[in-house]
Amino acid sequence: MSSFEYIVIFRTDDTHQNVLHEELRKGMVRQGWGRANLALLDKDGNRIPKDQWTQNHRKDFDEEPSRRRYSTLTPMLKLVKNDLIVLPKMPNDQEMSIARVNGRYRFERTSERLDHDFGHIIPVDPASVRTFNYRANDDTYTVSSLFARANHRSPVTFAYGRGAVEAAARLLAEPQDIRTAKPDEDLVQADLDKARRKAAEAMLVHVATSQNGPRFENLVKQTFKNQGYEILPYTRYRGDGSDVDMVVRPPSSPYSLFMPQEIAVQVKWKQGQDEEDVRAVEQLLKWNESDVAEKVVVSSARSFTQRCRELARENDVRLIGGLNTMYFLMGLPFRDVDE
Repeated sequence: MSSFEYIVIFRTDDTHQNVLHEELRKGMVRQGWGRANLALLDKDGNRIPKDQWTQNHRKDFDEEPSRRRYSTLTPMLKLVKNDLIVLPKMPNDQEMSIARVNGRYRFERTSERLDHDFGHIIPVDPASVRTFNYRANDDTYTVSSLFARANHRSPVTFAYGRGAVEAAARLLAEPQDIRTAKPDEDLVQADLDKARRKAAEAMLVHVATSQNGPRFENLVKQTFKNQGYEILPYTRYRGDGSDVDMVVRPPSSPYSLFMPQEIAVQVKWKQGQDEEDVRAVEQLLKWNESDVAEKVVVSSARSFTQRCRELARENDVRLIGGLNTMYFLMGLPFRDVDE
């Protein structure tokens, strides 16, 4: 969970992107409408009233300022140390930058290089600055999706969406810039993986709270049937501590020559980590001493003990647990999860 409550979306002038990006790398986020005499604070650090600021604007620009200009700039005064700033189109239309604030608002005159503008400054930690392509990964896609929203068209906007805040925090923690875009299919796959994992997590809770041993075993058996496996006749107990819950045969395929003819399955309905899970492997090994079948333990426990993993590895027993078990029950491919 991110420690940030919000992110600050900070829009700047499109015509000075490269120079403003250089300033950002030096530790200064600069905002426009900031020529001489347009500071938001006086020399004592007090906020300049709107009427006075408007008069200063008329004098400097010889024109009437937008009615909203003052109110769109003053949110900069709210930024405090450790706030997280996200800058769209920085340094170009396909990239954004992220930085952590390390000071309060200040104003200073600028050079001709910035048209003597952009005097409004929010200090940031130069070491925190990261630049990303909008489509670099799933997190950049999540954050950049905020930029098109109408309520984020202001120069400074506080955004509170939890998903976007956490995504921006992860980007801030990246060790370096990511300035290349991922193919669209990779981003789509990332969304699918998230949805599948969320469904698997929900099913894991459902199995733990609404099933029991016999019901879970029947659920596993029915899943094998639904996926085309044949349930074979077998002797469950042999009186020597051996045990197997079912023996199944995979559906025929062009690759049947390379597939097991029988799979002996031991099913365990457990929660968290089953400290006695090694017993499932031992029971299966005793039952399968003749090695007529491949050996599999299917468990609802989230993880297996080290002892169980080692015994399974030594005897070619496959362990399927936690989220991977839920993927199996939903008819989905196994994902890269450590269960």
